Amino acid sequence: MKRIKILLIVVLVVLNYSNLIAGNKKGKEPKDTSKVEFIRVYFNGASDHSVAFEGNETNDNWDMIQPLVDLIDSAKYSVDLVAYDLQNMRIGHALANASRRGCKVRVITDIIHREHAPRFTLPMWDTLRNANIISFDDSGTIYWPDGRIEALPKKLPNSGANMHHKFCVIDAMSEDPDDLYLWTGTMNLTYTGNWNTNATLLIKDSGIGGAYLEEYNQMWGCHCPTPDPNKARFHKDKLNVSQNIHWVNNTKVEVYFGPQNRDKSKPSISKRVTELIQDYAIHDARFLAFAISSNIPISEALIERSGRGEIYLQGVIDPAFYARYRKNNDFWALPEARFGKRLILSGKEVRKLHSKTLLLDAAYPYPEKHTAVTITGSYNFSKAAEEANDENLLIIYDNLITNQFYQDFMGVMSRAKGESFHQYPIINTQEWYERPRVREGQTIQLELATNFPYPVSFLGVSAPRVWGGHKDTTYYYSEEAMNFLKSFTKNGKFKVVGVDGENPIHRYGKYHGYVIMEKDGKEYHLNAELLKRGFATYSKYYKQNEDSIIVFQNYEEAAKNKGLGMWANPDSIGLKVPTSDALFRENLFPLNINTASKKELEFLPTVGPGRAQIIFDYREKNGPFKTIEQLERIKGIGPATIEKLRPLIVLTDPEPEED
Repeated sequence: MKRIKILLIVVLVVLNYSNLIAGNKKGKEPKDTSKVEFIRVYFNGASDHSVAFEGNETNDNWDMIQPLVDLIDSAKYSVDLVAYDLQNMRIGHALANASRRGCKVRVITDIIHREHAPRFTLPMWDTLRNANIISFDDSGTIYWPDGRIEALPKKLPNSGANMHHKFCVIDAMSEDPDDLYLWTGTMNLTYTGNWNTNATLLIKDSGIGGAYLEEYNQMWGCHCPTPDPNKARFHKDKLNVSQNIHWVNNTKVEVYFGPQNRDKSKPSISKRVTELIQDYAIHDARFLAFAISSNIPISEALIERSGRGEIYLQGVIDPAFYARYRKNNDFWALPEARFGKRLILSGKEVRKLHSKTLLLDAAYPYPEKHTAVTITGSYNFSKAAEEANDENLLIIYDNLITNQFYQDFMGVMSRAKGESFHQYPIINTQEWYERPRVREGQTIQLELATNFPYPVSFLGVSAPRVWGGHKDTTYYYSEEAMNFLKSFTKNGKFKVVGVDGENPIHRYGKYHGYVIMEKDGKEYHLNAELLKRGFATYSKYYKQNEDSIIVFQNYEEAAKNKGLGMWANPDSIGLKVPTSDALFRENLFPLNINTASKKELEFLPTVGPGRAQIIFDYREKNGPFKTIEQLERIKGIGPATIEKLRPLIVLTDPEPEED
């Protein structure tokens, strides 16, 4: 009997071991077996090192693309990259080089952003194809190296949602767990991503890397070189990874992936973060947010606890979203958000405040008694991030790492208060710049860094602003000045200099200088041309060349005497008038969507230029719309949008009224 019991125990042990091995092969129970483990963090803004722990200063003002390029260049076996928006060719060339030296390279992208910027995305796809790299998107479409595009008969569910991931797993194919690295964070792999305010992390830990690989393989459809669209899972169809809690040395890290699945069996990111705010934070909470809805549980918990005086709450929000909140009378832009233990401000970064980071107890005065927490990743603080988009989030329990994020936060806060300024691209006074962008007659944008147009204002010149405080109003003659500048500068090359040929002045997020244009073999001084032709008045602001002051004033007086440009109606200068769009729109509706031009379609609510083009192309390919409900076939238009559009659109032109 005793021998039978021993035999049964042996059998059970063998069976359990076999099941464990099988589970590991399926990726169900990844083991954390790496010997060397660390987390490194990079920021591209200037941090406030005055709040740094001794010897814990941040990697700030960093070239954020380079750590990922270096990581891909170091790969020996495999590179698994997923990117919401993939444009930056430094990444493209690194991927191509990895493939050519024998690494297996897999790439997943978001379908919506795959072709939205052809000037930058097409070179990427050509480079990957030439390097024999297959790419795949969240609609289930495979892009083969030979140029074939293989789409499913019906797109994968929820492909209209954002595949918002940005992470890369290195050398997952290696048998040595110490070869496994993870790169992730808040930054999109675009040219402007490096200028938007972001944070990225390099993590060496086979457990966390394995969890991200599980997420990747669900989207790819398998752990194999070629994607399997029939098994691929994105958005609400993904399962939870096998482990959410990991350790990097002695640092606890929680790893979560969104969105919530259909049966809500996955851990909810929103619920977990809300729990930490409610039950873990004891002193303070600080966030940097591209977007943060005030009516989600995370925000409600922050507002309630700070309102009761239990915690200090500080935050900085991207100015575009902050302006939206102010317009909608949202809490984050109300005076209550800047009173007592709360201080919520609009960001003043060089471009977008793209961070999605929440810190708990970063300024707790007794760090040895309580571990501060960093919450960061691709997850925007919004309902869409929780319910629809592919997202990833790290919750890191570590005083040193949170202190680094705190230094970055305080740098952003300092800029939001106007106490310091973000780094900005350097202008070369000897270089001729091409492809200007004109937003109004006062300013052009020059591409000082790849795909990073930066504003340059005309020194000594004041052209009327295009926007007069309301979307339907503008200042008199502003549109004429803007349209002149657009036409006159087309196909030109531009050089910018400051006083006495030195560097131009930089103030308030733009350069102020003398702009010289070369076109058709001639040189033009744009500042002077605007004044000569009556498109602007002289401005005394900022230091100027003494001779240009006199000349510019004379140009203005001459244009005024001749009645040129705005001087034809001098009494109207400075007045607000309806925009041309407002006048155009006045008699536009109801609009026949079967005969409307692209320009007319743009004026429909929620449509805009991009969706207008899609509607126009759909109509050209499929013929006239037979019902208004057919618009639901256009990506991004659902039943709710149809109801908004219904009073404004028709399928045939209305009959003219009889006399």
